[in-house]
This record gives sequence, structure tokens and C-alpha cells, in this order.
Amino acid sequence: MTMTTDKDNHTPAGSPLKLMLVEDQQLVREGLKGLLALYEDVDIIAEASDGAEALTLLEAPSGPGMPDLILSDMRMPRLDGLGLIRALAARALTIPVVLLTTFDDASAFDEAVRAGARGFLLKAISPDTLIQALRDVQAGGTALRPSLTTRMAQTGGRGERAFQATEQPDPLSPKELQVLRLVASGRSNTEIAALLGNSEGVIKNHCSAIFSKMGVRDRTQAVLRAIDLGWI
Repeated sequence: MTMTTDKDNHTPAGSPLKLMLVEDQQLVREGLKGLLALYEDVDIIAEASDGAEALTLLEAPSGPGMPDLILSDMRMPRLDGLGLIRALAARALTIPVVLLTTFDDASAFDEAVRAGARGFLLKAISPDTLIQALRDVQAGGTALRPSLTTRMAQTGGRGERAFQATEQPDPLSPKELQVLRLVASGRSNTEIAALLGNSEGVIKNHCSAIFSKMGVRDRTQAVLRAIDLGWI
């Protein structure tokens, strides 16, 4: 059975998305497996009960191999989703991670962005929204749009989200927007420089220009502001 068409599928024909599923609650994990099995362009190559087990599988010589993407619960014992993202970075494993969470919580969202999550989604989302988010991340984008971002955009945000920028910041150049999207994907200045063929100093200059135009202080605020504006 398939719930996708060639028209809306970002994955090339014959190349299913290789996914690792990380979830500590077996009932939830089995439910996600059953749901994802309905989409023929998604192949669950491994599953783990927490981040520590996921790392063991990834590093095992006889393991399942590297997935294209990891779909992980945010809160788990031993090593949670945030810890898994940091551990992957420490091992220079550039596997994008999409985090799932139960609660519509602004601080959790900010934590996920800081850690470098490529996606942050509520478990209450629809199956089609989840699958589209996975495809977007596999294609190099982000899926950082839980309902809390919409609500905060409507209210103007609080605390760290209470930006000092004008309603509509100065427009970014195409290169600056490209850098901003890579920042949102969790990549460091060094990684962005390598991807774009620039020096790290050039990327730092682009980031400074981005922050100035957007009226923000740092990378996290730039990403959150860009999400509120619909730029990423």
C-alpha cells in the first residue's frame, strides 16, 4: 500500500529514505513503525530504545549502516534526543535528526534548535505532515514548525523571542539566505564554509550581516526569527 505519489515525493524513484527510529516506549515505537510502513518510500533500517543504543548500532561493524535520517523522541532515559544530536556531532556523523515531542513547549523548541535538530515536531501531527517533514529534511531543508511557532509569531513572542527587530527586517541577499538556512540545519561555520567553498571568515561576515539585518544577537535568535517570518 502506498500513500504517496511521484508528484509529491522528494525521494528519487528506487531510493527510499533510510530511517533509524529511536523511541524508548515500545508501544509508541511499534505504532510509528506501522505508520511509516504504509509509505513505500520510507525504509526503517534500524530501531533503538534510546540514544545510547542508537550510537551502538551506528558504530557496530555489523550494524545496519548509516541512515539518511534519524527520527528520535526528544525525552528518553540514558541518552535523549538532544544528547544523541551532540554525540553524533562529536563523532563527525552528519546524520540529520528530527525530534518528536509530546508537549508544545517553547523552551524545548529552543533547546532543539540550539542542539542542531533539523526537525522538531509534535507527536500529535498528522501522518502526512510527518512524512512531508521527513522528506523536507532529507532534501536538505528543515522541519522546525510545531504549533508553538505559529502561536508565538501571532503573540510576538516572550523572553528570548521578543525580538528588537522591526516588523519586517531588511531583506537578505541570496547568499545570506543560503547561509541562514544552513545555520538553521545545525551546521557550524566551518561546515558551511566547506559546503559553499568559502573561508570561515567569509561565513562569519555573512552571519554578522544576517544578525544585523534581522536585529538579533545570535544564531538561535536568527533561526527563530526566520521561522517566524516564514523564511525557512
